[in-house]
Amino acid sequence: MYICLVNIHGLLRSENIEMGRDADTGGQTRYVLEMVKELSTHKDVTIDIMTRRIQDKRVSNDYSKKFEEISDNCRIVRLACGGKKYVRKERLWPELDEFVDNMVEFFRQQKKIPDVVHGHYADGGYAAREVARIFGIPFVFTGHSLGRNKLSYLTSAGTSEEKLKQYYHIHERIRHEEYSIRDADMVITSTEFERDELYKDYEHKKEANFCVIPPGVDLNSFFPYYHYEIQDPSITEDQKMAQYELLQKLQRFHLTPEKPVILALCRPERRKNIDLLIDVYGNSKELQAIANLAIFAGIRDDINAMEEGEKQVLTDMLLLMDRYDLYGKMAIPKHHNPFTDVPEMYRIAAMRKGVFVSAAALENFGLTFIEASATGLPFVATNKGGVKDIEKNCSSGILVDVDDPKQLEKAIRKILTDEETWTKLSEQGIQNTRNVYSWSVHTQTYLKELEKIISEYHSDAKQSKVNQKIGKRIGRIEKFLIVDIDDTLTGDSDSLNELKGILREKRNSLGFGVATGRDLESARAILDELNMPSPDVLITSVGTEIYYGPDFNQDKGWSHYIRRRWYPERVYNALDKFPELERQPENGTQREFKVSYFVKEGTYHKDLPPAMHTKLDAEKCGYNLIVSQDAYVDVIPYRSSKGNAIKYFAWKWSLDLKDVFTAGDSGNDLDMLSGAMKSIIVSNHEKKLDKLKKSRKTYFSSKAHAAGIIDGLEHYKIL
Repeated sequence: MYICLVNIHGLLRSENIEMGRDADTGGQTRYVLEMVKELSTHKDVTIDIMTRRIQDKRVSNDYSKKFEEISDNCRIVRLACGGKKYVRKERLWPELDEFVDNMVEFFRQQKKIPDVVHGHYADGGYAAREVARIFGIPFVFTGHSLGRNKLSYLTSAGTSEEKLKQYYHIHERIRHEEYSIRDADMVITSTEFERDELYKDYEHKKEANFCVIPPGVDLNSFFPYYHYEIQDPSITEDQKMAQYELLQKLQRFHLTPEKPVILALCRPERRKNIDLLIDVYGNSKELQAIANLAIFAGIRDDINAMEEGEKQVLTDMLLLMDRYDLYGKMAIPKHHNPFTDVPEMYRIAAMRKGVFVSAAALENFGLTFIEASATGLPFVATNKGGVKDIEKNCSSGILVDVDDPKQLEKAIRKILTDEETWTKLSEQGIQNTRNVYSWSVHTQTYLKELEKIISEYHSDAKQSKVNQKIGKRIGRIEKFLIVDIDDTLTGDSDSLNELKGILREKRNSLGFGVATGRDLESARAILDELNMPSPDVLITSVGTEIYYGPDFNQDKGWSHYIRRRWYPERVYNALDKFPELERQPENGTQREFKVSYFVKEGTYHKDLPPAMHTKLDAEKCGYNLIVSQDAYVDVIPYRSSKGNAIKYFAWKWSLDLKDVFTAGDSGNDLDMLSGAMKSIIVSNHEKKLDKLKKSRKTYFSSKAHAAGIIDGLEHYKIL
């Protein structure tokens, strides 16, 4: 199984993740890395993690390497997206199509397509969804932090609508989360709470195939605190050094370092309620007498250089420390190593019979609670959110209503003063995390679920056989001819009969395809009427639909690919107002990806196309506008056209474009008659095509209709 995971933002490398450096280097990054490391132990699995390539003096050179091997069957692949500088994830939204294109190009170059693509976070979901559509492969989505929840939080915090749009791109994020939920073959959540509550306001929730798979914890790093006491020989010198250095840091702050530790570990965000924990501690003389407070709130050098929200949280922490005169009792270290120091933080607190505390009002999941429990450190947390699953599975903490500071203080005090409670919670945490929250359990479940969706995705045996048959035939073909129908194939029955004979005679070396503005039904009818050989590929409705073989099986990957930014209602809003235009009939000519109009007789003028462009642009449509014979108007998705459909077809079936020959006569054939393909323009062509006369890859035949096609094939030495 070849799995591609997409984790675009953050600083991702195989070792020494810069956890807590900023909002983009949180638990999601560790989740992805630890997950793939465990996946790589399955030798029948190959994994690529796609992330952004960064070349920036402000960050490590590690992030500029295009490839980074994690193991023999797992690597990080870094692709360009939005320039070279490291920027926060919200600024990448306008650049994500570049990432998609580079993923597509990467798979094309290596000539290997994943069996499944798995997007992490909203931006990774967007890229994975697009790639899945292009290749026609299953798509899996893990949202991690969801936009609707963040919007609710930011709105309640008084964030302006302008900042929501310009800084957070929050509405765009939510829109694409909706699409990912709708299109994903599986949506993975960490808890039942996340599935039932955090996704409940999404319109497409009912359509989603949810699967609850709790993440794991690295049990080699988060081993029980008492392993030091029994002098476990597997403990490395690096781990011992990390613990020693952390103890030295804490001693700089704590006058009586032998006391139990109330430990908090989180990013400096307002919603983490760090100020509430300090208030509880500062107002409780008993807690101050019993224990020291240690808060690891991200990594910083200079508070003034941090983002405004983080700067405010850290400043408030210092002010509260001063207000309650917590000098000698409260530690707020500036730096820690997320890989080596975090496990030692928990173990130091556990050795001193301390407690891990989060005062956040809501925990979507709470990986830190699992980590603390795995080392034997009990926790206190909110009774809302995903941590409820952790408490139910591990029985290693106490849940409280954090809106009531007295409850929070009471729970902390109980764990610190009741030795029996502390020991019971500690032992249960150590045992139960290993039964429920190991990466081994996670990946076994994950792979089973992937096997299901991959099997279901390819369960249509008929389609599979068709694709195999098409691929086998196309693989034998040396050259490919793709032609327009009206006035190119048609118009001269004698030369058409000659062309049909050539196509049948050379069937084993010359493939035959049709690209037309007609819809499928009309194209099939005219081809039957003409008694044409069955085309290998039939591109219809001005390049918006692709069909294969005698049974005309539709290419769903192409449909997925061109769907992006296609809003037909906006097209109608823009063009219905033109008095020169009249909608073509709904039955047949209007298609899912094609909006069509007649130009009323005698009303066409040279300013009409520019005026249509202006209106369509104002509606923010992603479109191609095609005007044919000054009488027909077609609007199609911006990624589609006859030429683009031919290129997609050639790419999908590994055809070299220099071996693809096209023939046509009209303006809507323009893009399939230009570019990398060699083209034949019959003599009865529209004047619009005269602009191609300077092209070396275009042959203007002196003969009309099918005779011109034959003439062109002779010119290119196909005959």
